[in-house]
Amino acid sequence: MSFSTSIKNLDFDTVLELNLLEHHDDEEDLFYKSRLAAVANGDITPEQAATDIDVYMTLEAERLPKEIRAKLPLPEGGDETDVGIHCPNPGGHIEMLIHWVFKLCSAFPPGHIGQERIIGFLEALRALPKHRFITLSSSRDDDEEENMYTTLEVWPMGGNWLSLEMAARFEGDAERLRLPPTETDLRLRNFQSAIARITALDLIDSGWISSLETILPTHSWYPKGLNDDDSEDQQGLNNKDQGFRWLAGWVIASVQWLLRPEVGRYVYRQCTKRERITKRSDMWSAQRWQQWKEQFAYVAKEERVGIHAQELAGLALETMIRYEAGDACDL
Repeated sequence: MSFSTSIKNLDFDTVLELNLLEHHDDEEDLFYKSRLAAVANGDITPEQAATDIDVYMTLEAERLPKEIRAKLPLPEGGDETDVGIHCPNPGGHIEMLIHWVFKLCSAFPPGHIGQERIIGFLEALRALPKHRFITLSSSRDDDEEENMYTTLEVWPMGGNWLSLEMAARFEGDAERLRLPPTETDLRLRNFQSAIARITALDLIDSGWISSLETILPTHSWYPKGLNDDDSEDQQGLNNKDQGFRWLAGWVIASVQWLLRPEVGRYVYRQCTKRERITKRSDMWSAQRWQQWKEQFAYVAKEERVGIHAQELAGLALETMIRYEAGDACDL
């Protein structure tokens, strides 16, 4: 049986709510979120949003030190907060911004124009001329004004810049038991699709939270005994039904790291660089690649996960074999 036919379901193609706005948003939050929503909806270009946000952060980083200088020295026994001093923290603003970018990632199906725009926004940030924001220095010797500030280079992206991958972790947490395709399943799939592309483009490395790890029987969340064929009582069968529903949701999300050629080839290249993982934070290895193939082969034959997970698992397995053969360029 070939799984290479087009897999399409209207429920799976649904654009979900952006879920950006919160009751405690202030004027600054709304500025950032309005730009992100406008990008996602196609009202402004990713390049325009990147420029607007960069200019806003630059002006804020320049304004705050001037306000602080005007209020120094502090009154005897005074505190910074007493005189309304707020130190520049562009790194914190960037982390907050990226957190909202990742929240948007869960709204759009794989390959949707909304996803393209979000990733285009990150690429537009990286393409901006490199410059520096004024930021508060971490030096303990901050009694003298000249020791109060340093600078932060923007926007290099990639690597572990500002540990932005942690923002992905907060948005990637999901419930353990779900019945696909619930909204949670679709958001998990959409999120994994987006961060897989963001990782392969060397924008923010989120490979360490790839859902590929979660579908392995060795993972701590994997339902115990799910792959065993032993007969069980009714309670055991009910638990297995829940387990297969859980597995289906994670399989639908995990294949997003393989089906898109530029992402799948990235994963394959990373896996060929080491035989086995050596520490907890490692994700890619030749051993893992083989384990994923075996698990997808199992899921493709397991009817209890549902037709969508079956078909996607089979397609993922075929695609992995083609990457190995070196002819995935025509996918």
